[in-house]
Amino acid sequence: MSFGILVSAGPLIVGATFLWAGAIKAVAPHVFQAHVRNLGWIPARQLDAAVIVATALEAGWGTALILGVAPRIVLPVTAVTLVALSIVSWWGIHSGRTTDCGCYGGYVVPSLAQSVTLNGVLVAMTLIAWLSMETAGPTATWKLLTSIATGVIAGTLAAISLRFLAKNGRFLVDMSPLKPGRTWHARWGATIPDDGTEHMVSYLGPDCPHCRQWVRVLNAIGHAPGLPQAVGVVAASSQTLDRFVEIAGIRFPMKIIPQSLMSRLVWAVPTTVLVSGGKIQEKWSGQMPPEFFQRFKEAFFPTSAGEPGKNGLEPVTGAAATRNT
Repeated sequence: MSFGILVSAGPLIVGATFLWAGAIKAVAPHVFQAHVRNLGWIPARQLDAAVIVATALEAGWGTALILGVAPRIVLPVTAVTLVALSIVSWWGIHSGRTTDCGCYGGYVVPSLAQSVTLNGVLVAMTLIAWLSMETAGPTATWKLLTSIATGVIAGTLAAISLRFLAKNGRFLVDMSPLKPGRTWHARWGATIPDDGTEHMVSYLGPDCPHCRQWVRVLNAIGHAPGLPQAVGVVAASSQTLDRFVEIAGIRFPMKIIPQSLMSRLVWAVPTTVLVSGGKIQEKWSGQMPPEFFQRFKEAFFPTSAGEPGKNGLEPVTGAAATRNT
């Protein structure tokens, strides 16, 4: 009885996993886009199309697994696909192109071993169902049409999301948890004590010229009484981080997070959040907000007066943000 349940539940579980991953790509395609770009296999011009097609296929395929569409074909192809994806994940991480598998949009960020193990379990469930299935009859038309429709809807939403982001510089559906008022979590890049002290957590890019300018400000802020402690976060290998620290002259703690999580959290670098009392108080990309600039000015130039830009004092902030890709 239990084996029969396993055989029946296997395709449902695998299908739900595919469908969930496809749905994440549909509402937040930029995360998968950054992952594919880092792999370097798809020309820049075809990148959006590749993301849209992958999203549609993943959502549609997951639906087909759940509904039992053509199981004698779908199940073995699913197993082969999962093996291929595991190989790509292994290569991407070991080649230094990526820091994680990029499968789940930054919501779940398994290690390489965890990703391969999970895929292995899904492959086993798929093959068990395939090898144990009895003769399958023809697939009902509504099941096939539902699977196709799901894929088309997911792909269309991904296309709309990508176009909206390119045109407006912001997300159609903002899935980033970094919002003022939210409780800070260590998994977002830094462990911050809930003791009332202020911290500035800045998401940086080793190749971002604006970030190197912002580093100078963070170096000063981190050593000024009355200003927050600075922490930097990057999505890079430890070797790349070491070079960044040396070249930019970083004098504050730096942390590493996976690329897919970075892409989920921020769209551009440098992006900074001000955390106090265990909660996010402010968030900004590029130029420092006037309120914090006033604090910065008073800490270093207590006798100066006026607005930013007067008395020869300008907000040294990096002045811009670079797209996080």
